[in-house]
Amino acid sequence: MTIAEQLEQKGIEKGEREATLKIAKAMLENGVELGIVMRSTGLSEEELAKLRH
Repeated sequence: MTIAEQLEQKGIEKGEREATLKIAKAMLENGVELGIVMRSTGLSEEELAKLRH
């Protein structure tokens, strides 16, 4: 894999992570149970706790 491909892949991963966090935050704001958000997004309880503050 070239350096350009590696950088592109890191950018894609960062974008996916940001999208996941945005979706999880919206789910929490709409009252979705924590366990459902965790299972749906793959985020940990600690990661979700940071979103709620």
